[in-house]
Amino acid sequence: MFEHRDAISGHSLAWFVYLFALTDCSAFKVGFSNNPLQRIHTFSSRYFERFDLHQSLLLRMDTIDAARALESSLKNELADACLDCPAWVPREAGGHTEWFGAPQFELAADRLRAFDPAGAGERLVSARDFLRDELVRTQAACEAWACGQAQRVVDAFTYAPGTRQAADALRPLRDWLDAFQSLDIPLFVDDAQAREFVIGTARLRA
Repeated sequence: MFEHRDAISGHSLAWFVYLFALTDCSAFKVGFSNNPLQRIHTFSSRYFERFDLHQSLLLRMDTIDAARALESSLKNELADACLDCPAWVPREAGGHTEWFGAPQFELAADRLRAFDPAGAGERLVSARDFLRDELVRTQAACEAWACGQAQRVVDAFTYAPGTRQAADALRPLRDWLDAFQSLDIPLFVDDAQAREFVIGTARLRA
């Protein structure tokens, strides 16, 4: 979709202005980032439930200055519709002053669409499509992490029963599995044993 990536990290070299619309249709977040997946995850590890990824948009900009300028322009236009940040967003995520009322979403979306007037998807794409591509791109590494995390869960149940360690290890594993399921990405296609181990472990009750 957007092919220009750092040769080492694999992250996109582009910057993206994003509109992340809440699933409950109450508000949306305006911002910019060169790693939208990481950014949306900072707002909630259950981002695929908290945000309407089909409606949410990402606009690729060629430079950070261009992204920052567009974000600033959008925030100025939307200033009268500014809302408090949702209570579930961690304080450390930042961006608490960049949430706006849902009725203004189409105004902001039109501003982004103006950069991709033909609707060819060369610059503007749904957040769901982009994030799905990102998860697929990193799937092998994610599956390796999931196997290791599942083993940590098993170890916690075995060696530290009755403590918070099992629950703390289970939570990110379940979030990860649910994200892939939500975005219709099959897991461990060539390794049924690993799939059974990871999914079975995630079903344990801490």
